[in-house]
Amino acid sequence: MPKETYFSLPGEKRNRVYQACKLEFETHSYQDAKVMHVVKALNISRGSFYQYFEDLKDCYFFVLSNETIELHQLFIDLVKVYSIDEALEKYKFLLLEQLIRGENYEIYRHRFLDWNYDLDHAWKQKATGTFHSSKSNNPITQVLKSVVHDLVYRLFSENWDEETFIEHYEKEIEVVCIGLEAYYKNMKSHH
Repeated sequence: MPKETYFSLPGEKRNRVYQACKLEFETHSYQDAKVMHVVKALNISRGSFYQYFEDLKDCYFFVLSNETIELHQLFIDLVKVYSIDEALEKYKFLLLEQLIRGENYEIYRHRFLDWNYDLDHAWKQKATGTFHSSKSNNPITQVLKSVVHDLVYRLFSENWDEETFIEHYEKEIEVVCIGLEAYYKNMKSHH
């Protein structure tokens, strides 16, 4: 998270710095993002950037924590209120609302297409109160998380529209819900 120097900035300047950082991660993946772009947009020295953030990763995680939500937590919250079937049905629309219809489409797109082990490990270290640290041992959660991550990755990598996402989501969640064996038997009986 940003250093105290960042939080000590007057509100307008702090907002300018933040907006320049956000724009960098909307227009570039983390791997392609550069401190140079941010300081040039702000017309500040490179040293000033490092007075505000430890490094580019610190800046990236700050933007992610402000602009994205924990998608898995959306599902956990739904399950607290609805049956698993109802929660899964509502979840696909919440995912679309956040990922496609939301204003942070590009940030999510870069996040899912470019996330790697190093970023994941660093994120888990910094985000101690997140889904990762509190829910990761439940096998049902792990399976659903894997399926949803893959669907979201393909949403962005294959440029799916909403209909395509829903079609794949429903088929793959059905497999998870009824189990591979039952799904395979069901497929064979239809041929």
